[in-house]
Amino acid sequence: MEDFSPQDHFRFPDEPEAIELRAFTHGLQPATVPKMMEHFTEDWRRFGVDAWNKVPNHWRPEHGESVGWWTLPTYLGDEFIAPLLGAPQGTCILQPHVHWTVQCLLSAPEVRDRGSKIVLPETAFPSVLHSTQQWEDLQSFQASIVPSIEDDRVDQAALLDAIDEDTAMVALSHVGFTTGARLSDAFLKRVANEAHAHDALVLIDGYHAAGSMPVNVTDLGCDCYVGGLLKEGCGSSGNTFLYVRDGLPLTPRLTGWFGDAAPFEFRQAPEPHPDVRRRFLGGTVAVAPMYHAVEGVRILLDLGLDTVRSHSLHLTDLAIQRADEAQLSLRSPRDRAARSAMILLEVPDAHKLTATLKKHDIYTDSRRNEVVRMAPFLWNTEVDIHRTFDHIERAVASGSYRDTSVSASGPVT
Repeated sequence: MEDFSPQDHFRFPDEPEAIELRAFTHGLQPATVPKMMEHFTEDWRRFGVDAWNKVPNHWRPEHGESVGWWTLPTYLGDEFIAPLLGAPQGTCILQPHVHWTVQCLLSAPEVRDRGSKIVLPETAFPSVLHSTQQWEDLQSFQASIVPSIEDDRVDQAALLDAIDEDTAMVALSHVGFTTGARLSDAFLKRVANEAHAHDALVLIDGYHAAGSMPVNVTDLGCDCYVGGLLKEGCGSSGNTFLYVRDGLPLTPRLTGWFGDAAPFEFRQAPEPHPDVRRRFLGGTVAVAPMYHAVEGVRILLDLGLDTVRSHSLHLTDLAIQRADEAQLSLRSPRDRAARSAMILLEVPDAHKLTATLKKHDIYTDSRRNEVVRMAPFLWNTEVDIHRTFDHIERAVASGSYRDTSVSASGPVT
């Protein structure tokens, strides 16, 4: 990171001393995004409908491959998402959001044919947790929700015990969004082995993992891996992704016209596309988000995910040190191997401390009014961490932050 200049790669808030620590919610805008969006408007103007067939290759201009709007979901999946996940070519595709992808997966009869039970921890994100419950009646699924143990951690032994001959799928979050705790590769491999021994599938939600650390979906043995670029990927909304294990037969019933084998023959009956990942497309894809989708991924891959992870660990080490000095309780893991990019501090009236920090242009967030969350990332420095904790330490010591009025401007923090 010594030669890496965040100011050359990202666009910052207007406040000159602002400290953005919410990479787990929405990453900073890469500096190349405005140019990419200009390419979109110009391609739309110049080519109109023909842009679906061919536009200049703005994403890999040095390669010379032909690119069109129609093939962007799979092209960007091969060029950028596959390297991000350590996945083989032909297995990744861009999606509109994780909710859609999970719904599609649950609609596939090949999932229900394996069993009726979906095993997942109660800490799963709503995109997975809620979707599984919503499909119980439609597919006669039974959501087997494994209760958490202390500090909202996944009960790994209980989860493994819950996998049996009636299990259709096991769904896990690579990183817990309420704890910042990372499930180890060893545990995920054990889950995959146990699930596959019972002919069940494994779905991993990697939204808080991919982009912040090296991931290798082949080594993990999972069947599907979902995630998105909104957060550490700095790709904004409308840009999530799916990995489908090569050779896995799936025919989602929620597939749309873009996932048909011959969409322009306008047949009376549908036929699944021969490329399984493309069966997870619905109607007309949103093209504009794909123009800026991978500009953050480009930065991550150029730096190397090992470097990204090392920088993250260095800054979270410092944050933990400062939290200890301030005698603040930590909900996120101390152990580096179990830690993600997130640090969670247990603070009374956490919403008010977040609001206090925001007045000083220090951007964190809070959850359930119990914890303050922060995720030092590529654009952050040691100075940012010290300045943040200087403010936190003074506010908590005096208790003055508890008099702060919490803005009701909106639900997103």
